[in-house]
Amino acid sequence: MRYNLSSSLPLTTKSPKTLSRKSLCIKPLATAAIAIVALGGMTGAHAKTLFKDTSVTVLHGGNFKLLPGDVDDLTTMTLEHASTHDWGGVFFFVDRHQGGKYDVIDGETGDVVDTKRYKETFGKFSPKFKVATFNDSFIKQVNVAGVYEFSSNSTGFGQDNYWAGLGVDLDLPIPGMKYASATLYHSFNETKPDDQKITLTAAWERDKVLIDGYVDFGFNSDTLEDNIHFNPQVKYNLQEALGLDNRLEVGGEYSYWKNKFGVDGVDEHAVMALVKYHF
Repeated sequence: MRYNLSSSLPLTTKSPKTLSRKSLCIKPLATAAIAIVALGGMTGAHAKTLFKDTSVTVLHGGNFKLLPGDVDDLTTMTLEHASTHDWGGVFFFVDRHQGGKYDVIDGETGDVVDTKRYKETFGKFSPKFKVATFNDSFIKQVNVAGVYEFSSNSTGFGQDNYWAGLGVDLDLPIPGMKYASATLYHSFNETKPDDQKITLTAAWERDKVLIDGYVDFGFNSDTLEDNIHFNPQVKYNLQEALGLDNRLEVGGEYSYWKNKFGVDGVDEHAVMALVKYHF
């Protein structure tokens, strides 16, 4: 789970968009369809594919912060694609979260007017484009990178965010290291002030054990606190033991988020169990 954007996200004087029931469902799905079509075009006949992986993950766990009411646990299904090409690479995923029920409170009277089950769709489309490569160097490749994020949830909150940045793929001299990267982004946020973030990603695998994940450090916001989000997964590959054609991984995910969404003092320590199948 790469993470949901909450209706409790502190905003400036600009209020969040109120989505209709119809657009709540259609907008993220349409965006996902457009991203998949774009992905197909980018990986077409004129591009050499070096690596590709598509997977589905189911996760369940609790102790998440800034969800409505008393909701603190989530079940998540994630569709994820990653690929590298001679021009760069693509990372794309869609999360579908479902949590417990919460009371809908009338803002004027304070009365409970409805009870809903928390649901959210969050997705990200992130291409990177190679601008330079190096042989026998700590830095393997320099990239320009972009990110498009979209979300909507059952409280009526939704947003689109855009990121642009410059990053490097790294060659770390560690046995079992599959990849590592560092990217500096500037955001173009829809419902909060723009800020910057540094994203570090890495994956290591040995003896059927895979550890991968990312660290986001968000900073330089006019209204929100600096925050750090550490989100690793630890998985064990059952493919060989079960005689499967494709990877099947079981394990867990941990979310540590200091000043979640830039809210001072809101620190998250959430754990989820997961099952991940690769196509």
